[in-house]
Amino acid sequence: MKFTKIVAAAAAIVALSTTAHAATLASGTLGDIDNPTNTSLGFTFGATGGTGTLQFVLDGFTSLDGANVYEDDFTLTVNGTDIFKATWDLGGGGGTVIYSNPNGASFSGGTFGSFAGGAYNISVPIALLSGTNTVSFSYYSLPSPYAGFQNTGDEGWGIGKYSVTTPVPEPANGALLLAGLGALGAALRRRARNAA
Repeated sequence: MKFTKIVAAAAAIVALSTTAHAATLASGTLGDIDNPTNTSLGFTFGATGGTGTLQFVLDGFTSLDGANVYEDDFTLTVNGTDIFKATWDLGGGGGTVIYSNPNGASFSGGTFGSFAGGAYNISVPIALLSGTNTVSFSYYSLPSPYAGFQNTGDEGWGIGKYSVTTPVPEPANGALLLAGLGALGAALRRRARNAA
């Protein structure tokens, strides 16, 4: 077998060994209900450290505003650190502005129409602590010279489904990884012998 074929086969085995499934550490809903702005919703869960992915649905009711005179800003905080700040049109007009996104959150969704609310599906990588982890969602209506908070009927929001997952290697992956590395080592030794 040629050296390049051996290396390709070993690389394929190593690539297969890195696939994983996700373990769910937390899931639920915090409710699609009117919650006054300038408050927060959240949850806690346990983990052994490492990395994870937080996915959630942000629901806006009636007329949460993006960047305009009635602006309402959303903040996601994980373990005391703000990791996502943005403002969106969720029924109230205004523009979408992402103020802070250091973890590379992705999102999709938008308004259902003027004064009809809206929703965003958001996914963000997070660092997990060993022990208790805390996730907090908050909305804030900008004060003067902006309009400030109007009322919960106008600016209600909630968090629909959420989940926190972490990758877990498949049990056979360790053996596949060792087999791939062994094949790669054997190919390198054979090549060295043939070159001598």
